[in-house]
Amino acid sequence: MDKIITLLLLLCFLISCERKEPSFSEEMIEKLADRGEVKNGIVRLPPPPVSFTDLYFGVNSDEIILINGDELFFFYKEDYSKRFKSFKEFLNAVLNDGFVLDKKLFKNPTYPKRFTLNQKIEKEYSDLGFDKFLKKYSKPSQRKNEIELNKSNLKTNEYLTIVYLLFINRYDVSEDCYLGIDYIIKREDSFK
Repeated sequence: MDKIITLLLLLCFLISCERKEPSFSEEMIEKLADRGEVKNGIVRLPPPPVSFTDLYFGVNSDEIILINGDELFFFYKEDYSKRFKSFKEFLNAVLNDGFVLDKKLFKNPTYPKRFTLNQKIEKEYSDLGFDKFLKKYSKPSQRKNEIELNKSNLKTNEYLTIVYLLFINRYDVSEDCYLGIDYIIKREDSFK
């Protein structure tokens, strides 16, 4: 009888263990790691997701950094190129494995952009779950099959927390500065 109970508990444990998908697939990391090149005087720029994707990561238990791939590449070259064999390996560590960069690297208090998570929004996210949270903070777009971030009545720190929570759930926000609209895009779609 004890063996059956132990076996059932083990089976329940194995079923309940969920393998978490990485935030960025190997292909996405490859694209982000692409720095472009110069060959025979011809410049090949990095692909668009590299230039326009906002990246978020922690530097301690309560502070989040907002940066782009080019800026992160700078910190890799200056401070982590000896520790990691390649920028690709560094990106994977930061974006998928939770590697925390040394806070001392970020001496300027205003650059890069940093923020703490808004506790009210965090609680809402925790209470609602991601799907209801997404529904609450999005609205249909005039563009077919797209959704927009519903920014009405959001304060700056609420906005950053919402965008960060979308980011960790494999959604990116694409800002249309001309129209003032932020589109919410599944990460795999933004890397196609």
